Amino acid sequence: MQQQAIQDTHQLDTFEDDEEGTSLSDIIHILWLRKKLLISVTTLCTLIAVSIIFQLIPRYTASTQLLIGINSAKVVDIEEVITGGLSGDTAVIGEMEVIKSRGLAHKVIDKLKLDRYEEFNGSLKKADGFLAQFSFKSLIADDWLEMLGLLKLDNTTEEDKQQTLETKMVNTFLDKLKVSQIKRSQIINLKFDSENAKLAAKITNEIAEQYIVGQLQAKFDATKKATDWLNNQLSELKDKVELSEHIVEEFRQSHGLVEVKNSIGLSQQQLSELNSQLIVARAEKAEAEAKYNQVASILKSGKNIDSVSAVLNSSLIQNLREQEAEVQRTYSEMSVEYGKKHPRMIAMRAKVEDIKNKIHSEVKKIAMGLRNSLEVYKSRTYSLASSLKKIEATTGGNKKDEVQLRALEREAKANRILFETFLNRFKETTSTQGMEQADARIISLAEPPLIASFPKKKLLLIVSFLGSLFFAVVLVFVLEMLNPGIRSPEQVQELLHMATLGIIPQAQKQIGSPHQYILDKPQSSLAEAVNTLRVSLSVLNPDDRVKTLLVTSSVPGEGKSTLSLLIARQSAQASQHTVIIDADFRRPVIDKELGLTAELGLTDLLGDSTLSLDDVLIEDEACGMLIIPRGKMSFVNPTDLFASKRMHLLMEELKERFDLVIVDSPPIMAVPDARVLSELVDKVIFVLAWDKTPRKVVRSALHILQNEQHHNIAGVVLQQVDLKQYGRYGDSGHYYHYSQYGQYYVS
Repeated sequence: MQQQAIQDTHQLDTFEDDEEGTSLSDIIHILWLRKKLLISVTTLCTLIAVSIIFQLIPRYTASTQLLIGINSAKVVDIEEVITGGLSGDTAVIGEMEVIKSRGLAHKVIDKLKLDRYEEFNGSLKKADGFLAQFSFKSLIADDWLEMLGLLKLDNTTEEDKQQTLETKMVNTFLDKLKVSQIKRSQIINLKFDSENAKLAAKITNEIAEQYIVGQLQAKFDATKKATDWLNNQLSELKDKVELSEHIVEEFRQSHGLVEVKNSIGLSQQQLSELNSQLIVARAEKAEAEAKYNQVASILKSGKNIDSVSAVLNSSLIQNLREQEAEVQRTYSEMSVEYGKKHPRMIAMRAKVEDIKNKIHSEVKKIAMGLRNSLEVYKSRTYSLASSLKKIEATTGGNKKDEVQLRALEREAKANRILFETFLNRFKETTSTQGMEQADARIISLAEPPLIASFPKKKLLLIVSFLGSLFFAVVLVFVLEMLNPGIRSPEQVQELLHMATLGIIPQAQKQIGSPHQYILDKPQSSLAEAVNTLRVSLSVLNPDDRVKTLLVTSSVPGEGKSTLSLLIARQSAQASQHTVIIDADFRRPVIDKELGLTAELGLTDLLGDSTLSLDDVLIEDEACGMLIIPRGKMSFVNPTDLFASKRMHLLMEELKERFDLVIVDSPPIMAVPDARVLSELVDKVIFVLAWDKTPRKVVRSALHILQNEQHHNIAGVVLQQVDLKQYGRYGDSGHYYHYSQYGQYYVS
C-alpha cells in the first residue's frame, strides 16, 4: 500500500510537471548547469572575434554629391545638335553608369598615379617575410620546383603583365566606388573607400572632376564634328541650289513660258478660271431646271402649288391669297343671311372665282419666268463650254512644258530651303563652339573623414559578444537535447513510470574503494544515501519484509555490483545476517573487489550435489557478511543453472538462514540471466547510471524485465550521481540545494 502511495505521489508530481511544461526556471537551471561550457564558449568565441576585429585594416569613406541636369544658359538654339537636358530617373541612372565606367576609372588612376599605392597595386605588397629565406622553396632551383609542380613559371610578356595589372587595378578601384541616387532626386552621391582618409577624399573629388571634364569634352567633340559636317554639306548644297535655279530659268526662256501668279502659265490660268465659271453656271442651270420642273409638274397635275418656293416668295400671289380669304369669310357670313341664289351671293362667288383666276394667271407667269431663266442658264453654260474648248485647244501644246517647269521649280525650291536650314544650323554651331557647359555640377566636395567607416569596432564587439553568447546558449541546449541520460526522480517517473528508491552519489577517486569507505565513514553522504535506499526497501511492504533482493542494470558499467556490495556491507554492519551472491558468471566483480581467492563457489555448488552451502560461504572479516563467489567450474550455462531446481532450493535455504540475500546479476540487455533470477527473489532493484545510460536502452531493458510473468521491480536507483551538478537541476523538492547538504555529513 505504501509503495502504491509513493508511486501515485510521483505520478501526480509528473502530471503537474507535464501541465506546467518548460518554465523559465528550467531554462535557467540548464544554463546554470552548463555555465562553465557557456562561459568558456562565449569567452573563446569573443576572444577570436576580438582578435580578428583588431587585425582588420581600417577603411575610410569619403563622399561627394553631384547635381545632374542643371539648366544651362543657351545663347542659341542648338539642342538638336547637342542634347543637354538631363532629367528624370532614366537619365540619372544613365549618368551613374557613366561614373562607374572603366574609362573614367582609368583616367582617375592615371591622374592620381594610384599604381603607387599597395591597396590598388597588389604587386607592391610584400608577401615574403624574414622567414621566407629559410623556406623549403628557397633552397631548390626554380626549374626543379616547376618539375615537381610546386612552381609555375611566368612566361607572359611585359605588355601582358601591364595589361593584367591595369585590369586588376580598375577592378579594385570599382569595388571601392559606390554610386547611388538620393531619394529619386537628380542628386548623385559618390562614395569611395580607402585605407587612407586623405586619399579617399582626393579620389572622390577627382572622380567628380573627371566626370564633369568628360561631359565638357564630349560636348566639345560633338560640336566640332557637327561644325565640320555642316561645313561640308553647305558646299554641296550651294552648288545644287545654283545649278537647279539655272536650269529653271533656261527652260522657261527656251519654251517661252511666262511666270504669273503662283508660278502658273497664262493659258493655264485662263483655263482654270473658265473651268471654275463653267462649274458655277452648270450648278445654277441645274437649280433653275429643278424649280421649273417642279412648277410644271404641279400645274400639269392640278395639285396645290402654294408649297412651291417661287410661289411662296411672290408678293402679288400673297396679296391675292389674302383677298381670297377675306371674300371667303364675307361669303360665309352672308350665307347665313341669304340663300345661294341671292344676287349678292352670286356676286360674291363670282368675285372669288375672279381672284382664283388671277392667282392661276400669276402662277403661269412665274412658271414662264422660271422657263426663261432656265434658257438663260443653258445659253451661258453653252457659251462657257465653248470658250473652254477653245482655250484647251490652244493650251494643249504647252501643258507638258508647264508641268516639267513646275517640277524643276519644286526641286530648286527644295534645294534652297535645305541650304538655308543647314546655313542657319552652321551659324548656330560656330557661334556656340567654345561655350560648352556641363549638365552637372559639384554641390558638395569630399573632405577627409575623421573616423573609419570600417570596422565599427564598438558595434562589432557588441555583436561578437552577443553572437558568441547566442552560439554558446544554442550549443548548451543542443547538448542538452542530445543528452540521452536520465538525471532526476521526476524524469524516472515521467519516462519510466517507476519510483526512485535512492540516489547514490559518485564516489571520489581519493576515497578508494566505496564499499570500504562506508565502513570507515558511516556518516558520509555515500553511507547516508545507501541507508536511505535500505529504508526505502524496508517500507515497500512492512507486512512482508524483503529478504531476497536482485540487483541488475540494463548495460555493464552502471555500478550494480558496487551497489550490491554497499547494501550488503551496510546491512551486515547494521547487525543483519546478510549474504551476497556473485551471479555474474561472465564478468564476476565481487571476487575482484574483495580480493577473494576461494576454490569453491556458486557454480561448484550448483554443479556438484555433494557440496553444501557452508562449503562455499566466505565471511567478510570487515563487516561479518557472507559471500558466495562465482566458483571455479567452467563450461557452464548460467541460464540453465539458474533455472535448475537446485537453484530454487538454494534460494529457499538462503531465505531461511539469512535476514537479507543480495544477488548481483548480469545486465538485462547482455544476457537473459537476470530474467530467470528475478523469479527467485522478492524484489528487483534496477540500477541506472546517472546522466549516462540512453533512455531507449533503459526502456528496452525494463520492457524485457516487465514482460516476465512475475515481475517484481521495486524501483530504480540512480547510481554515480554528481552531487554538485545534481543539486543544480530543476526545482524539485527531491534535490533542491542538494549540494548544500554536505554540512550534515562527515566525509
